[in-house]
Amino acid sequence: MSHNLWALVEPSMRKNADRLAWVCRERNGRREITYQQIMDAILCTAQDLRNAGVGPGQTVGITAPNGPEWTVGTFAAFRLGAIVAPIHIGNSDHEIAAQIEAISPQVMLTHDSQLEHAHLIPISLQNDPAKIKAELEIPAADDGEEVAVRIYTSGSTGTPKVARLSHNNLASNVFAAVKLESFDHNDHFISLLPFSHCMGITGNVTLPYYLGARLVSPKVLAANEILAALEEEKITVLIAVPRLFRNIMLGLEKKFSSGGKALDIYRKIIKALPKRTRHLLNGPIRKKFGGQIKIWVSGGSHLDGRISKYYHDLGLPLRQGYGLTETSPLSCVQDAFDDAVDSVGKPIDGVEVKVVDPDENGNGELWIKGPNVMIGYEDEEQNRKALENGWFKTGDIAKVDDQGRVTLTGRSKRLIVTEAGKNVYPEELETLLERDPMIKEAGVTEVDMKPVCVMSVDGDDPVEEAKRVLKAFNQLVSKHNQITRFALIDEIPRTPLGKMALQQLPVIFESNEVR
Repeated sequence: MSHNLWALVEPSMRKNADRLAWVCRERNGRREITYQQIMDAILCTAQDLRNAGVGPGQTVGITAPNGPEWTVGTFAAFRLGAIVAPIHIGNSDHEIAAQIEAISPQVMLTHDSQLEHAHLIPISLQNDPAKIKAELEIPAADDGEEVAVRIYTSGSTGTPKVARLSHNNLASNVFAAVKLESFDHNDHFISLLPFSHCMGITGNVTLPYYLGARLVSPKVLAANEILAALEEEKITVLIAVPRLFRNIMLGLEKKFSSGGKALDIYRKIIKALPKRTRHLLNGPIRKKFGGQIKIWVSGGSHLDGRISKYYHDLGLPLRQGYGLTETSPLSCVQDAFDDAVDSVGKPIDGVEVKVVDPDENGNGELWIKGPNVMIGYEDEEQNRKALENGWFKTGDIAKVDDQGRVTLTGRSKRLIVTEAGKNVYPEELETLLERDPMIKEAGVTEVDMKPVCVMSVDGDDPVEEAKRVLKAFNQLVSKHNQITRFALIDEIPRTPLGKMALQQLPVIFESNEVR
């Protein structure tokens, strides 16, 4: 089956035209938007794009908050057969400018942004009958093999890495998802993952639109508001980063600890039941989360298996998933109440995995093959390194058990994934730091899931120079890339080939940190 993503979701949107597509919880009230309103706005925006000279294969940049306007702009571009280049609205101005330069979009779609661009088109929920009529007279694009999105994956301070994903790549994730759980148009999804990232596009936009389900956006991304939204909006599907599940767990534990003996006995009774029947007695707990829980998925970074077990003991259906931008992104996901809590589960439908050059413990580099694997990077040298006969080399170290479940045991790439699921690319940060003439060399490593730096600095007062450089650096980059801890050393050790001795950086940092 081959489909442009607009052609994939449009039938369901028409079928559910009178149903709510969005509930936007806002500080000044509540917005409710139907699928009919979304469709009308998509058709109008498609006309705006055509009038701006956008056609098939051309790139449309988009930067907007999670919300109905973002989806209107994206699916309008898809209807034309144009390529979407999502840019995260939370990035710094410097990073947004660097990404726009790398992507070179024909136009930029924006909502609620102060972005300046030569060809800027604002997105709104417009309803212009003349535009709608004109757009409906033009056949929609429907070639699933074409590029749907160009996603800038390598940060913003060095050589760009732009992944190209086809409509079929992204659609394969949607088709695999509907085999994991009995989703339907009655489901309520909560919008937490940024739509500028691949999982946001597939799991939090295309999947619910394909189902004709409802999306809910919280007022703010704060734990209290998210918990209120889960309960009040009766959310059935929650896809989030591990930190949220950790915070919910800590909140639950406080209530259990202060709830007295009766509550403690209640929890022990639930835990004693078979896993798949615990939901029969955990009604009071589920009610705090809306009472309609169908599936929770953690992704973006490693989820501690102890957290998974905590939820399983309460009969709450938390699963860990795994994937990368280059795999659209989902590649593996745990079964419901999976015993292997430290694994990322089995490959999804249609996806194969293999471990290359395993050691004596079965650990080797994980390769992935399937309809979800990207068309490729835009740089052919990067493709030669990452792709081989349809296999994508993830750079992650993993092992596979006798049931086909994948457990990640390390990373061969230097990527740092923060607790919030944000990607930090050390090489990019080093490049930016070393642009200051007072920095002789800089090595970025990871401590407590955050970037820290080992530096060699010129000047009469290296400590003050380092502080000055980091202050300027932190004003330039997004919060997850900021460095607040550093160590000073005369010279960073090198390998015989002249490369930085990366494995020594954590030890050097620990013994030379400037407090």
